[in-house]
Amino acid sequence: MTFLLSMKLAWRSIVANKVRSFLAMLGVIIGVASVIALVSVGQGARLSIQRHLESLGSNVIEVHSQGWEVRFTPELIEDLKTRVAGVKYAMPVIGLGGNLKWRNNFIDTPAQGVTQDFLEIREFKLAGGRNLSEVDVRQRRRVLVVGAAVAKQLFRGVNPVGQEVYFNNQRFTVVGVLAAKMPDQEYGIDRTIYLPYTTAQRLMGGASRIDTINIKAAGAKEASQAALQLRRIFFKMYRRPDAAYVMSRDDMLKQVAEMNRTMTLMLGAIAGISLLVGGIGIMNIMLVSVTERTREIGIRKAVGAQNSQILGQFLIEAAIISGAGGIIGILVGSGASFLIRRFGPPTALSSFSIFVAFGFALLVGAASGVWPAAKAAALQPTDALR
Repeated sequence: MTFLLSMKLAWRSIVANKVRSFLAMLGVIIGVASVIALVSVGQGARLSIQRHLESLGSNVIEVHSQGWEVRFTPELIEDLKTRVAGVKYAMPVIGLGGNLKWRNNFIDTPAQGVTQDFLEIREFKLAGGRNLSEVDVRQRRRVLVVGAAVAKQLFRGVNPVGQEVYFNNQRFTVVGVLAAKMPDQEYGIDRTIYLPYTTAQRLMGGASRIDTINIKAAGAKEASQAALQLRRIFFKMYRRPDAAYVMSRDDMLKQVAEMNRTMTLMLGAIAGISLLVGGIGIMNIMLVSVTERTREIGIRKAVGAQNSQILGQFLIEAAIISGAGGIIGILVGSGASFLIRRFGPPTALSSFSIFVAFGFALLVGAASGVWPAAKAAALQPTDALR
């Protein structure tokens, strides 16, 4: 009964001072909403990068040259297929970008020079047409396989297969269309076009170096062993450990997860500062409340109220303010996360971050009410009534 009475008295005090109570809540609302919104941005970035890496294919190893003297050749790539155990496919990759034109439509798109093995390595499926062929690569044909987003945005309902397009003012023929891997994103892997790497070399001056190799292993265990063996091979070739950057997809996922964890903690800590500021606001309001209600406290103690009851009333009042602010902050933060996802980068709401933010808000509110509540409980009835 005493607890219910304390709740009733605390609620009456909050309702009687609506503006002051709302201002006390405001810091908690901003703090909780900031934590939820910023952490959702970090989680969304992690999931987006993870999905992108997974879309590149499983058991894939990427090798990047780390210096002008480190050069990959088709002969070296073929040699790696036989020397490294567990390798199913290996292909050179040449990255470039530019403008793709069809009739009066233009889009800017990244492009990759690859071989006919890119479908198996990246685990793509064709939605129409055909894949690049060995003859295309050998004869440096000007043919393209386009991503699903390119087909949708450039051709606008027309079947791309067989269409003549211009890439960087050079005429190409579209021979295939890929099925979408990330249909909810307009940019990314589905907006890439693929052409024979020999053709890409010709577009870039005829002697473009190969700086990247994509290798697909038979399984996860084979990928780990192949990555280790590749590091040893390139160390023997160039006598320095950083000559080639060898990274399996699992290594990439671990690295991204670690980076994202650090970023999320940093964003959460920055937002958590506003929660502490909100707690200071609650403490100030409660101190003012104790000062204004000194006579009320004296009357209650004069008629028999115990110190614990006075203490409980003010602690409950602080907890209600912080709890209500936390609930409103959850709604505001969730709405902000939705708006960010709608008009900006991807976000992902985390139930854990919501729970932590709300729990921290309650803790800060309760802790902020301890001093004012103790001050109220310590008042002597005679001093309070004087």
